[in-house]
Amino acid sequence: MTLGYREDIDWLRAIAVLSVVAFHFETPGIYGGFVGVDIFFVISGYLITSIIQAEVKEGTFSFARFYERRMRRLLPALYAMVALTAIPSFHYLLASERAEFFRSVAAVVTFTSNIFFWLQSGYFDHAAVEKPLLHTWSLAVEEQFYLALPVLVWALARARPKSYLALPLTLIALTLVSFAFSVVLMRTGSSPVAFFMSPPRAWEFLVGGLIALPGVPVLREERAQAAARIIALVLMAIPIFSLRPGPGFPGINALSPCLGATLFLWSGIGVPTPKRKPYSFHHVVAFFGKISYSLYLWHWPLFAFARFSKASLVLDPLDKFALCTATVVISYLSWRFVEQPFRQRRLVPAQRGVFGLAAATSLVLLLGSAGGLLVSRASSETDRAAARLDAFNAYDYRPLYRSGSCFAPAGGVFDEACLRVAADKRNVLLWGDSLAAHYFHGLSENVDPQAVNILQATQPACMPTFNASAQAIAACHDLALRMQAFFRDHKPDLVILSADWLEYARPPRLGDMITDLRATIAVLNAAGLHVVLLGPAVQFKDRLPSMLLRAHLRGVQATAKDVVLPDIFALDAMMRLGLPAREGFAYISVEDAVCPDRQCPVTIGDGIPLSWDHAHLTAEGSVYVMERLVPKLGLAKP
Repeated sequence: MTLGYREDIDWLRAIAVLSVVAFHFETPGIYGGFVGVDIFFVISGYLITSIIQAEVKEGTFSFARFYERRMRRLLPALYAMVALTAIPSFHYLLASERAEFFRSVAAVVTFTSNIFFWLQSGYFDHAAVEKPLLHTWSLAVEEQFYLALPVLVWALARARPKSYLALPLTLIALTLVSFAFSVVLMRTGSSPVAFFMSPPRAWEFLVGGLIALPGVPVLREERAQAAARIIALVLMAIPIFSLRPGPGFPGINALSPCLGATLFLWSGIGVPTPKRKPYSFHHVVAFFGKISYSLYLWHWPLFAFARFSKASLVLDPLDKFALCTATVVISYLSWRFVEQPFRQRRLVPAQRGVFGLAAATSLVLLLGSAGGLLVSRASSETDRAAARLDAFNAYDYRPLYRSGSCFAPAGGVFDEACLRVAADKRNVLLWGDSLAAHYFHGLSENVDPQAVNILQATQPACMPTFNASAQAIAACHDLALRMQAFFRDHKPDLVILSADWLEYARPPRLGDMITDLRATIAVLNAAGLHVVLLGPAVQFKDRLPSMLLRAHLRGVQATAKDVVLPDIFALDAMMRLGLPAREGFAYISVEDAVCPDRQCPVTIGDGIPLSWDHAHLTAEGSVYVMERLVPKLGLAKP
């Protein structure tokens, strides 16, 4: 069975892919464009459910024919992209990155790249931009859905051939279970699992599939169709323009784009596609929908390798415009000369040939992956010279942060030693997220342990505030409540607040962040506690070791102007104005102490990077920074 062409589905595909591309190309205002993937999931669920249930009902369903169509649709362009992406990997990737790239090739071929990248890093991590095949995680989730749904529909049809309710009730139940699973994972601090794994994502496909079932009422009145479509666009636009990347997604935050996409599809059922002029707005939008699969495939590796070609690993607006144009051209060629010939059976018309070619090309890619891994083990002279910097990309920060006890503790409960007050010493509490934890080592090295007792309460992605209701992550909500209880019973001599202020102040949240901090500081001061807030940490445009390494490979010297993120200086000035010093409170500018005249150090001593990633300090960097901050804290050794 083939569905009649619906122009509105190509419009929806265009919204999805352009949102993702705009987000990845860092287009201003497109904060939540990553939800385009969720919109794609809804479209896939609708189309696949429509085809399968109709063919099962007609008695024409065939697993072989279903998977043949999926192979024709997905594999040619995907495999072409993977094979061609391998070529620049030998020029632009380091030995360790190239080895990981070829491991990811094997994951793509085996439909497990979502699991592979879940084990590697988070989708929104800074290191994610160094993974040219990261975007294939969503294809793996989709392919896993394609393995499960046909079996389910076919089995229900065989078990309950005369029941009209078996399939709808089963899909509704699975939708609710999958969504509940996603929400539970989010609330228990397992957002990476909710993001990458198929079971907590299945509901996004299933909500699209539900409206494809027979018996679903159809909107017939044009005004009702138009109203539904407007509501759908609003539901999708809200997260695209306002949702922020981070551990708060998917879960409940994925509801709006998925329901919007579902409503958009439902409003177009039974609506005929009118004839359009070749260059009308609707036709242009539909064009992006037609090439959306190739556009999704090509945009990310092109962006990744374009960044690698820049000394600072950052693309300026002109670079992005040129890259966007090139991406559209390449995607059109991929659609025209790779996708279409296979889908329209001009190439490999026989079913047996499709399965044979898929098996052969999969084997070639797997062998190429193994060969690439072997080649990547033999480092060049340049690679060996850069090995010291390369090692920082796998830096073990855990001992420096007291990870597992005073930072990101198991079960969310800090070890007793983390918050133990010493009666005979000056007690100093370090409270915040990872950009507070990274100061612990340097602080402990620069104070007299006989006179100063350092307490530590640090949790990833948690701002040091008592406003528990504002903490979207369960662990942060618990931390806020736990700290309220701590301060009721304990009075440290100094409370140091530090966090990734740049992240929490992303527009339009600066005002709310300042308000929360003022309220927290006021509560602490009212309890007789002295508070110091450390301003924005030194941050870099990308992972500092990677930038230094690529500068080394090019034989150039990386300077602060090239690699330091200028946003930290502007935020430092705004926070200084918003949090003026007063009795019991002091604001200390890290930039003033560490970066005179905005000349932040890039390396310490014998070429040790200040940070092991984009912001988190190395052991040497932590000591260096705290040497300059401890006197301002009044904690210097006598």
